[in-house]
Amino acid sequence: MAFKNFNIGLLGVYGFALFAPISIAFSQMSMGIAIIGWILVTLQKRQFQWKKTPLDIPIMVYVISQIIAVLNSQNTGIALRSWINTDWFILFYYSVINLVDDENDFKWIIILLAISGTISGVYGLFQHFIGFDLIRGDIYHWPIGNFYRSTGFFKLPLTYGGIQLSLFLFLLPFILLKPNLINKKIFFIILTILFLSVISSYARSSWLGLGAFFVLLIFFLEKKQILYLLGGLFLVFGLVYILHPDLLFKAGLFSIFDVSETAPYNNLVRLKLWQSSWLMIKDNWLFGIGYSDFAEIMKNYKVPFDYKGMNDPHNTYLKVMCLSGIFGGMAFIYLWIRDLITKYLTFRHIQLKDLTPWISGSIGSFFAVFALLVAGITQEYYHDAETAELWWFIAALGMIGVLKKRK
Repeated sequence: MAFKNFNIGLLGVYGFALFAPISIAFSQMSMGIAIIGWILVTLQKRQFQWKKTPLDIPIMVYVISQIIAVLNSQNTGIALRSWINTDWFILFYYSVINLVDDENDFKWIIILLAISGTISGVYGLFQHFIGFDLIRGDIYHWPIGNFYRSTGFFKLPLTYGGIQLSLFLFLLPFILLKPNLINKKIFFIILTILFLSVISSYARSSWLGLGAFFVLLIFFLEKKQILYLLGGLFLVFGLVYILHPDLLFKAGLFSIFDVSETAPYNNLVRLKLWQSSWLMIKDNWLFGIGYSDFAEIMKNYKVPFDYKGMNDPHNTYLKVMCLSGIFGGMAFIYLWIRDLITKYLTFRHIQLKDLTPWISGSIGSFFAVFALLVAGITQEYYHDAETAELWWFIAALGMIGVLKKRK
């Protein structure tokens, strides 16, 4: 590793890259170390370490909208703690941007993410085929058809799918680097494991984000490359149909479009939750209900249906608007659309021969955030701490590439 100008904050960043796909406890400890390290650098240099980014104003507007939501809550104290638990990742975002400046440090962060993501992916695939969770000793591990839903080191397949999706898409552009950070054949195996782990989660929201990525990819490819992509996808679907049909049926891909009450995973639940959430937004349209007891308030807007849970609407945008109204919802959308546009403008004219690790990070960040935003239509990823912390981390790594190119 590069130890020039090394400080405890970088140790926290390395720790997060290593633990994010494996342990929420150790990853958040690493985040705390990174933030403390950032503060210590400021005290040491007696000058506030702050690199201006194109997201500063969007983040400020979003934070203001959330502060208003806190003040609008039934219990301000509880609401404040709830909001801090959701958005303290923004501090980590800025600490990463201000701590990571050396290219060797950046490369090691990518390598650590690849290693930890692969460990998580291998374990998830073990769960998928064997059906045993070594960590929890669960023999009947989320059975589905003849196989099992992967959860990796986490409790829920939805969380696991979101994390592995983010890692796969973020790391994908790095395989194009010359020279590569990792042997190209090994990197290909890593990406394959990450891709398969997304599939094995049966997290259909993550599949939706992955599908949206492939559609988006068409706009970046030449006609010949598009034909190769379509041919490859056709081959994959053919092999899946022959070797592993449960991925298409048995609550697999085709179940996304099944809205019958007998569907393996009842999509009507989500539709009814969306309907209830919209009724809540209509009554609290400007600033939302605040960071109050969402599930309790949701009962007042329940439409006739046998709900299985009302803790969230399974939609990122509806959840943000329920909590902080149209103001918060628009601020959230503005923030992440600005992030995508900024990164796209950074790499749109880059030739393959001019690709650097920094720019690869911006491209990967663009892909990962785009997919999470699409996946957020059917799943609430932003308020899921395990996924959200990695979301902000990847956003920060991509923003470093933006700032490097502007120098």
